Amino acid sequence: MDRTKLQSEVLQIGIYCEVISRMLNEHNNLSLSKVVVFSYLIKKNKYESNRVYDGRHSVDLMYKSLSLLSGDFDGLSNSIGHILKSIHVLKSNGLIEFEDGNLKINSFKNDGKSLYGENVFLKKAIEESRNISNKQFFKEVLRSV
Repeated sequence: MDRTKLQSEVLQIGIYCEVISRMLNEHNNLSLSKVVVFSYLIKKNKYESNRVYDGRHSVDLMYKSLSLLSGDFDGLSNSIGHILKSIHVLKSNGLIEFEDGNLKINSFKNDGKSLYGENVFLKKAIEESRNISNKQFFKEVLRSV
Protein backbone atom coordinates (compact mmCIF):
# COMPACT_ATOMS: atom_id res chain seq x y z
CA MET A 1 0.00 0.00 0.00
CA ASP A 2 1.52 3.31 -0.98
CA ARG A 3 1.95 6.14 1.49
CA THR A 4 -1.00 8.23 0.24
CA LYS A 5 -3.44 5.32 0.49
CA LEU A 6 -2.16 4.50 3.96
CA GLN A 7 -2.60 8.10 5.10
CA SER A 8 -6.09 8.15 3.64
CA GLU A 9 -7.02 4.96 5.47
CA VAL A 10 -5.64 6.27 8.77
CA LEU A 11 -7.68 9.47 8.32
CA GLN A 12 -10.86 7.50 7.57
CA ILE A 13 -10.35 5.24 10.58
CA GLY A 14 -9.75 8.27 12.81
CA ILE A 15 -12.95 9.93 11.60
CA TYR A 16 -14.98 6.79 12.19
CA CYS A 17 -13.43 6.34 15.65
CA GLU A 18 -14.75 9.78 16.56
CA VAL A 19 -18.17 9.18 15.00
CA ILE A 20 -18.62 5.81 16.71
CA SER A 21 -17.42 7.08 20.10
CA ARG A 22 -19.81 10.02 20.02
CA MET A 23 -22.70 7.88 18.79
CA LEU A 24 -22.23 5.30 21.54
CA ASN A 25 -21.81 8.04 24.13
CA GLU A 26 -25.13 9.53 23.03
CA HIS A 27 -27.08 6.27 22.71
CA ASN A 28 -25.33 4.11 25.37
CA ASN A 29 -25.35 0.87 23.36
CA LEU A 30 -26.24 -0.15 19.82
CA SER A 31 -25.96 -3.32 17.79
CA LEU A 32 -22.98 -3.73 15.52
CA SER A 33 -25.13 -3.56 12.38
CA LYS A 34 -26.75 -0.29 13.44
CA VAL A 35 -23.40 1.23 14.39
CA VAL A 36 -21.99 0.38 10.97
CA VAL A 37 -24.88 1.85 9.00
CA PHE A 38 -25.51 4.92 11.13
CA SER A 39 -21.83 5.83 11.45
CA TYR A 40 -21.68 5.85 7.64
CA LEU A 41 -24.79 8.04 7.47
CA ILE A 42 -23.41 10.47 10.07
CA LYS A 43 -20.16 10.86 8.17
CA LYS A 44 -21.98 11.13 4.84
CA ASN A 45 -24.32 13.75 6.31
CA LYS A 46 -21.33 16.05 6.89
CA TYR A 47 -20.84 16.38 3.13
CA GLU A 48 -24.46 16.45 2.01
CA SER A 49 -25.30 20.02 1.20
CA ASN A 50 -28.90 19.31 0.23
CA ARG A 51 -30.39 17.68 3.29
CA VAL A 52 -33.77 16.18 2.62
CA TYR A 53 -34.77 15.57 6.24
CA ASP A 54 -34.30 17.55 9.41
CA GLY A 55 -35.45 17.59 13.02
CA ARG A 56 -38.99 18.60 12.11
CA HIS A 57 -39.77 15.15 10.73
CA SER A 58 -41.26 12.73 13.22
CA VAL A 59 -42.76 9.77 11.33
CA ASP A 60 -40.81 6.76 10.03
CA LEU A 61 -37.49 8.41 10.77
CA MET A 62 -35.46 5.23 10.54
CA TYR A 63 -36.88 4.39 7.12
CA LYS A 64 -36.30 7.95 5.93
CA SER A 65 -32.72 7.84 7.19
CA LEU A 66 -32.09 4.57 5.37
CA SER A 67 -33.50 6.11 2.19
CA LEU A 68 -30.41 8.35 2.23
CA LEU A 69 -28.47 5.21 1.27
CA SER A 70 -30.38 4.95 -2.00
CA GLY A 71 -27.97 4.48 -4.87
CA ASP A 72 -24.94 4.51 -2.54
CA PHE A 73 -24.16 0.80 -2.30
CA ASP A 74 -20.55 1.35 -3.39
CA GLY A 75 -19.98 4.11 -0.83
CA LEU A 76 -21.39 2.01 2.00
CA SER A 77 -19.48 -1.09 0.87
CA ASN A 78 -16.20 0.81 0.64
CA SER A 79 -16.68 2.28 4.12
CA ILE A 80 -17.54 -0.92 5.97
CA GLY A 81 -13.88 -1.95 6.17
CA HIS A 82 -12.89 1.41 7.68
CA ILE A 83 -15.78 1.26 10.15
CA LEU A 84 -14.90 -2.27 11.31
CA LYS A 85 -11.23 -1.32 11.68
CA SER A 86 -12.32 1.70 13.75
CA ILE A 87 -14.39 -0.54 16.01
CA HIS A 88 -11.36 -2.82 16.39
CA VAL A 89 -9.12 0.14 17.33
CA LEU A 90 -11.65 1.40 19.88
CA LYS A 91 -12.12 -2.08 21.37
CA SER A 92 -8.37 -2.80 21.45
CA ASN A 93 -7.81 0.39 23.40
CA GLY A 94 -10.58 -0.43 25.88
CA LEU A 95 -12.78 2.49 24.85
CA ILE A 96 -15.71 0.30 23.82
CA GLU A 97 -16.76 -3.25 24.50
CA PHE A 98 -18.76 -5.76 22.51
CA GLU A 99 -21.26 -7.70 24.57
CA ASP A 100 -24.32 -9.71 23.51
CA GLY A 101 -24.19 -8.31 19.98
CA ASN A 102 -24.11 -4.71 21.19
CA LEU A 103 -21.36 -2.16 21.35
CA LYS A 104 -21.08 -0.11 24.55
CA ILE A 105 -18.89 2.84 25.40
CA ASN A 106 -16.45 2.41 28.30
CA SER A 107 -14.94 5.84 28.44
CA PHE A 108 -15.44 9.00 26.49
CA LYS A 109 -13.58 12.25 26.66
CA ASN A 110 -15.67 15.03 25.21
CA ASP A 111 -13.20 17.58 24.00
CA GLY A 112 -15.56 19.97 22.31
CA LYS A 113 -17.73 20.10 19.25
CA SER A 114 -17.35 17.35 16.71
CA LEU A 115 -17.10 17.88 12.98
CA TYR A 116 -19.10 14.69 12.54
CA GLY A 117 -21.87 15.01 15.09
CA GLU A 118 -25.36 13.64 14.69
CA ASN A 119 -28.03 16.05 13.62
CA VAL A 120 -31.43 15.91 15.33
CA PHE A 121 -32.93 13.85 12.52
CA LEU A 122 -30.30 11.09 12.69
CA LYS A 123 -30.37 11.10 16.48
CA LYS A 124 -34.11 10.39 16.43
CA ALA A 125 -33.71 7.80 13.64
CA ILE A 126 -31.11 5.90 15.67
CA GLU A 127 -33.40 5.81 18.67
CA GLU A 128 -36.29 4.64 16.50
CA SER A 129 -34.13 1.83 15.10
CA ARG A 130 -34.05 0.25 18.56
CA ASN A 131 -37.66 -0.83 17.97
CA ILE A 132 -36.81 -3.33 15.23
CA SER A 133 -34.63 -6.42 15.16
CA ASN A 134 -31.21 -6.47 13.53
CA LYS A 135 -32.52 -8.88 10.92
CA GLN A 136 -35.33 -6.52 9.94
CA PHE A 137 -32.91 -3.58 10.03
CA PHE A 138 -30.61 -5.25 7.52
CA LYS A 139 -33.54 -6.11 5.27
CA GLU A 140 -34.41 -2.41 5.22
CA VAL A 141 -30.79 -1.44 4.56
CA LEU A 142 -30.56 -3.84 1.64
CA ARG A 143 -33.89 -2.62 0.31
CA SER A 144 -32.62 0.97 0.47
CA VAL A 145 -29.27 0.55 -1.25
